[in-house]
Amino acid sequence: MFGRQRTASAAKPLAGSESGSQPNRSTAATARRLFSFLRPFWLFMFGAGICLVFASGTNLVFPWVIQHLLDSVFLHHDPALLNRIALLLLAVFAFSMLLGFGQNYLISYVGERLVADLRKQVHAHLQSLPLAFFTQRQVGDIMSRVTTDVTRVQAGLTTNVLSLIQQVITLSGSVLIIALLDWRLTLLILLVVPLIVLSALLFGRRFRGYSKAVQDELGAVSSLLEETLSSIRVVKTFAREPYEIERFNSGVERTFTLSMHLTRARAFFSPLVSFLAFVSVVIVIWFGGTEVLAGRLTPGQLVSFVIYMVLIAGPVAQLGNLYGQIQESLGAAERIFEVLDAVPERPDLPTAIALPALAGKIVFDHVSFGYHLDTPVLRDLSLTVSAGQTVAVVGPSGAGKTTITGLIARLYEPDRGQILVDGYDLQEIKIRSLREQIALVPQEPTLFGGTIRENIAYGRLNATLAEIEAAAESAHAAEFIERLPLGYETLVGERGVKLSAGQRQRIAIARAVLRNPRILILDEATASLDNESEALVQDALRRLMRQRTTLVIAHRLTTIEDADQILVLDHGQIVEQGKHTELLAQEGLYARLYHRQFDAEPA
Repeated sequence: MFGRQRTASAAKPLAGSESGSQPNRSTAATARRLFSFLRPFWLFMFGAGICLVFASGTNLVFPWVIQHLLDSVFLHHDPALLNRIALLLLAVFAFSMLLGFGQNYLISYVGERLVADLRKQVHAHLQSLPLAFFTQRQVGDIMSRVTTDVTRVQAGLTTNVLSLIQQVITLSGSVLIIALLDWRLTLLILLVVPLIVLSALLFGRRFRGYSKAVQDELGAVSSLLEETLSSIRVVKTFAREPYEIERFNSGVERTFTLSMHLTRARAFFSPLVSFLAFVSVVIVIWFGGTEVLAGRLTPGQLVSFVIYMVLIAGPVAQLGNLYGQIQESLGAAERIFEVLDAVPERPDLPTAIALPALAGKIVFDHVSFGYHLDTPVLRDLSLTVSAGQTVAVVGPSGAGKTTITGLIARLYEPDRGQILVDGYDLQEIKIRSLREQIALVPQEPTLFGGTIRENIAYGRLNATLAEIEAAAESAHAAEFIERLPLGYETLVGERGVKLSAGQRQRIAIARAVLRNPRILILDEATASLDNESEALVQDALRRLMRQRTTLVIAHRLTTIEDADQILVLDHGQIVEQGKHTELLAQEGLYARLYHRQFDAEPA
């Protein structure tokens, strides 16, 4: 009835991912979007710009002062004028210092505020993306976009922008002044400008491409590092430290090679632009010198002209540098926009309603679903789970067991068919009101790096300590928690590394108890435990499952013999259904799986 909205982003890979990369956006479109982030800070940027304009103006006064020193003070031996000029210079440079402070402070504020806001925006958008986005991408690469790329964008939007404006003002003012001094010398300078512009355009494309490639490779290396460190126990157990070192070193070397391509382009571009700029200075000195010898130009005018030329040459060389850095910022911006452009989970319909407290009846009505359009996982699946029932879902690997639970929580949308909870179509309700009544206890529980109290309270953030302790007691977790020196304030370490598998699982159960869900999903919650831990966890689970609708994804079939109903999946369809004894009597797929596991278990 309601089909899943397929979007390009669902399968669209981020640049640098294994799946490929997006085509580059146009430079103009990326730049417009990038600079739109400055709109909230226009007043600060305007103030910094005013400071910059006046500071640049003070720099343009200096050559004029030098000209008067040479042509008036020294030629006429006027000490009084020299004193006045010295005082004027002190006042000008003091004013310039204050302007510099104002400019630097304002631009620094904008830069830091921009980074904070952009990171918050990217992080908030990541939270809104569907689960499929994260299953297709590497965590390290996403983290690189939120950290390193945002920092590059900061420089491109703030420091580099104002530096660009400053160089343009200095350049324009100097050209205007020398044009007024001698138009012939100005024409000589303009002969070099087309060569500088052409060089900037040619090298700018390279800067952007190389910078994006470097950032992509850095993202891949970050993903590799995150993967290795999070699996360090496996690495050490299999003695694969040399292998991981080689993998990481190879990635770092690839990054180094790409960085050297960028470095070579920068290293050649800046001296080239400087050379072209100072060629014009040499031309001015030669031509201006002949004019002085001919008596058509004073020495003071020539010196001031040469200083203005240096003021022109510096910004021209700097403009080339800034152009390259801004191109690199655009490359980083593209990587950020790839995240921001990923389509979020389908929003609630305008007519969506909030679910009341559920009884927990679940109905799949001819549901089909595939993670990819051409590869179905569930095929025309229909099932009914009565409120308060415990239903086990079993079958070979890849049969679609976990997919069913993901569809119930609306982590995915069905391609065809309906899913109903207490008669409400999931497409017509508010997602949050559904998920607030669901709890998950996975095979490998995810704990956050805070305290035990914070991890249990994740089930209900406003829970009191007494409620947290009661949940821990119900989950058989209180006994080991209270033996710890800091009790509930004990830090569990990243992913709960300081706790045993059984302890982590009991904390995950306590979290689910505190949530008090109407629908409980157990994804092989005891598969990785020893016998003693399993007994405690099984008892905790039995308490948790009372008077709730429970779906149990089971691989160890001996743990689900008491289920109210067992669904046997194969190739995305229910091939058998019934109680344990009934399914054994059928001598079908369930019986074969059960006997195979029973025979394999040690006596």
